[in-house]
Amino acid sequence: MSMPNSHESKKLFLHEKVRLGVDETTRFVEHFAECYRPLMEGQGARLYGLWEASEINACWPEITLIWEIDSYSHLANIANARHQNPETKQKFQQWRVLLGELKAKGEGRLMFGHAGIKSIEEHRSLGLNTSVVIEEVMTTKPNCQTRYIEELEYLYVPWSEETGKKWLGSFSTVFRNNEVIHYWALEGGWEAFGKYWPSWGDVPDPRIRSWMNMAPALREGWQDSFMQALPGNPLS
Repeated sequence: MSMPNSHESKKLFLHEKVRLGVDETTRFVEHFAECYRPLMEGQGARLYGLWEASEINACWPEITLIWEIDSYSHLANIANARHQNPETKQKFQQWRVLLGELKAKGEGRLMFGHAGIKSIEEHRSLGLNTSVVIEEVMTTKPNCQTRYIEELEYLYVPWSEETGKKWLGSFSTVFRNNEVIHYWALEGGWEAFGKYWPSWGDVPDPRIRSWMNMAPALREGWQDSFMQALPGNPLS
């Protein structure tokens, strides 16, 4: 498996998907605020996003969490706290017990942020609001993650941001060589659909035509989901 080049200098993120029992979101939010968030922040992780899937177009009930971390050594410290250190392991186990009560299952990913990805503080200073986002999980051709994001930034992002979708970030999975996940914040929240869609119009912009000609050579498929922020989301 090929690792991305210069991976030591790229920002790292922990990406979590948590699938819940029906009508358990409120309890999840309460337990998250009281238990899990303090545990993770106590280990130096910084919350980047907290959303729930919308029934409009997503697999639900499902929660998405993204944590920004500093380095591989920081990841090692978090893993040690979760699985080995007797004092903190017991506290993290309490979180797993709570998840069990919510009939939760999930999946974790270690991810790189794209080159130049902004911190929460930088996004906040620019006024970005992530109350409603589109998540795109892309399956790329093998070893094409970096090139896919570079072409997206050049061809697709400028057009997208003119049509109500602000680029929060793109993430490539560290231990897979064919997955990229993008997040787009809808300008004005759900009202963006009424204002901007259908965004291609009768005569598509040349940039989007170029992107649609380029993208199939780099990817094999994708899945879009709509998500809305939960209490505690840092950019709401």
